[in-house]
Amino acid sequence: MFKNKFSLYIKLMRLDSPIGILLLIWPPFWVIVSLNNGNIYDLIALIFLIGVVTTRTIGCVINDFFDKNFDKNVSRTSNRPYAANLVNKKEVFLIFFILAAINLTLLFFLNLKTIYIGCVAIIFIILYPLTKRFFVAPQIFLGITFGISALMSHSAVTNTYPDHIAWLFFFATLIWVTMFDTIYAMSDKSDDLKIGINSTAILFGDNDKIIIFILQCIFFITFFYIGLLKEYGYIFYFFLILAIVIGVYNQIIIKSRKSKLCLIAFKNNQYIGFLIFLGIYGEYIL
Repeated sequence: MFKNKFSLYIKLMRLDSPIGILLLIWPPFWVIVSLNNGNIYDLIALIFLIGVVTTRTIGCVINDFFDKNFDKNVSRTSNRPYAANLVNKKEVFLIFFILAAINLTLLFFLNLKTIYIGCVAIIFIILYPLTKRFFVAPQIFLGITFGISALMSHSAVTNTYPDHIAWLFFFATLIWVTMFDTIYAMSDKSDDLKIGINSTAILFGDNDKIIIFILQCIFFITFFYIGLLKEYGYIFYFFLILAIVIGVYNQIIIKSRKSKLCLIAFKNNQYIGFLIFLGIYGEYIL
């Protein structure tokens, strides 16, 4: 009985599908590695690593709680534990409060400036699942939510409020998340239209692929500019070019708009984030 329940809780938190963690982890670590001269083996990095995991799981739990009536009408999400009535409301609340307690505890290990920014992040994390009901572009809201982690990591390392480069990391994250979550939304477009929720895949219509291409270009150009400001060398640009290659590949495979291929392209963005991290990291260790 306990084993079955534990398995359901893992599914509720999506720990059985860590793609969200593998996307969310990169924005704060891009900043941490760029400010720490390549050092990622300290307390701040550990706090953000744990924080990424708990934040993503909190987001999943909140999302499933608010979206139960939507999820049960969509084939891809109908078997989620709360939508399928395999866990009850009390269990969802209990897991949420445990995760929230861990997250708040982590936050108080950081300086006051980071705590202030973290409080803003909490508001966005809670509100995001609701935005698809009233905001035509919820992916932008998600991008802001992801991007705040870049601002937090800057303040955590420097004990100062974000500078212009930190805001560039924020902007790049906002564009990146909007882009890859639009690809993700393309796979659910027909279901979203049926149940009446918003997404940028619906908003962009037949222009979805060209807008995704434009967003990708803005994202990579922003990192090219960051590289110039940070005076990075060939190592950074080598890995940036590899990331661009994956971006081009993604553009090719979403051409048909097939759900399965859109999900592959969405997941491929974890490698884009990782390659950019390696490019920044390599500048300091090689």
